[in-house]
Amino acid sequence: MTHHASYAVPNELLDVVVIDDSRNMQGIIRSMLNAMKVRRVRLFDSTESALHAMLHEPPNLIICEWRAGLVSGHQLLRMVRARFMEPLCYVPVIIMTATPTRAIVDKAMAAGANLIVVKPMSPASLQERIGWLQRDQRELVLGPRGAFEIEGVRETIMAQKERAAAVRKAATSRSPVRKPDAPPAGREPIAGETAAEQWQAFLRTKEQLERKAGLLPDEDTAPQRPAVTPAWTALRRV
Repeated sequence: MTHHASYAVPNELLDVVVIDDSRNMQGIIRSMLNAMKVRRVRLFDSTESALHAMLHEPPNLIICEWRAGLVSGHQLLRMVRARFMEPLCYVPVIIMTATPTRAIVDKAMAAGANLIVVKPMSPASLQERIGWLQRDQRELVLGPRGAFEIEGVRETIMAQKERAAAVRKAATSRSPVRKPDAPPAGREPIAGETAAEQWQAFLRTKEQLERKAGLLPDEDTAPQRPAVTPAWTALRRV
């Protein structure tokens, strides 16, 4: 196990490779790094040309756009972290992207990225990220596929996936909400009945249900009451 190539290296000794297919972004990042008094800044339009130069002279830090050139940032990470790429496999990589989705972040971290930053970034943000890398004591360990990984990242990703799976399982296993039982069907209206007759039938059905439920006394003990005839029955058709 060993530390990455930027650990405890001051800015005055840093050799930084910047890979971005935008010349404007290259100029912005170079200005930021020059303001931090970085010793050397090398700019490349594609990962192919940068990889050829880094094999001959490995830098201390790689800052790479996720979609730069024909070879993506993900492919570059997989090549750089291979065991046979030593000492280039120990160089930390900062991935830049304008679309930091969960899928991109997980994919980059699993491939060996040290940090992911969102474009556009401020000088203070870049300086903070580089300063964090210079203090990062995590070591590079050889993974099961023969590539170097950052210590603890694999376990963190697996724990996140397990938590997400547990949340999905809990959401799908919830018991369905029981719908309330439908009320008993009332008496179906008979063809030819007037509105008043239907009203009287409704009152009788309601009274029967209330007696069964114990809300009213039985008919033998209940006082007799005259039938209720609504006032609007006078409006019935002749």
